[in-house]
Amino acid sequence: MKSWVLFGSMMLSQLSLAADIPGSSDLPEVERPLGSEIVRYSEGVQSAIRLPLERVERVNNRLVIDKELDIEGHVVDITYELGAREEYETFMAALKTKMSEQGAEILFSCESRGCGVSGLWANTLFKVRELYGPNGTQVYFVVKLKGEVPRYLSAYGIERGNRRQYVHIRLVEPDVDQSQFVGAQQLLTDGRMILPVEFAGNRVSPESREVLREMAVRMQSLDASELAIVAYRPVTPGGTLTDAMTESNARAVHVQALLEEAGLMIDHAHGLGPLVAPGGLSPDRVEIVKFR
Repeated sequence: MKSWVLFGSMMLSQLSLAADIPGSSDLPEVERPLGSEIVRYSEGVQSAIRLPLERVERVNNRLVIDKELDIEGHVVDITYELGAREEYETFMAALKTKMSEQGAEILFSCESRGCGVSGLWANTLFKVRELYGPNGTQVYFVVKLKGEVPRYLSAYGIERGNRRQYVHIRLVEPDVDQSQFVGAQQLLTDGRMILPVEFAGNRVSPESREVLREMAVRMQSLDASELAIVAYRPVTPGGTLTDAMTESNARAVHVQALLEEAGLMIDHAHGLGPLVAPGGLSPDRVEIVKFR
């Protein structure tokens, strides 16, 4: 009889693991919720990873956070869909207590409408549609983990209107491989950045395409609806203003397409030829501009 019970337990465990999306895994710092499965998973190096330390709000149709951490580094995102064996609020409370007992510093926590707008957490900050639900069912906290190297862990839990419950875990390790492209941080401080790419005609050169793919991954934390691609092109000898405008627009659209292929959708792409190019900069370049 015991062997049948053991066999059944093993089968249930295997079925649970089989439900996780391929390539996903748990964090050693977090014991997964009972009976849950991983429905979203991603990891990689990003610029401008946003960790809210205050409620998130929408002002004039844009995300506003009065206090937050903007970090460059390696991030792991895991979204669990909970089963019937554990409530999201119970799990979140236990995890927060465990973090505190292990010496983590609680930087911010909130619940219900004190967290702000659920849609902003789901669609803008985490980009996980499963996390969208009633504002009154949210729970969130972020901690600085104990250790010589600073690491941050946040947890966001919610019950949707259909009664399904989700917990999203984010682990951030700052200052990982700072030698790579960090332009997204410049976007937040200066509102614009020049793309370090070269062109062959009006198309991005093969050597520069990997740079764009890397940028797309590292900028996933930014709100692409606030960004625009702007290309400049001088009037060449024998050319006309119309030629320069047409060529710069072709470059902007090509950069837009390559970023989209790599997973970063920027709706606005414009060619301005030699017009309104900021003084002191090359008149032959492409920028990403933060217009909000």
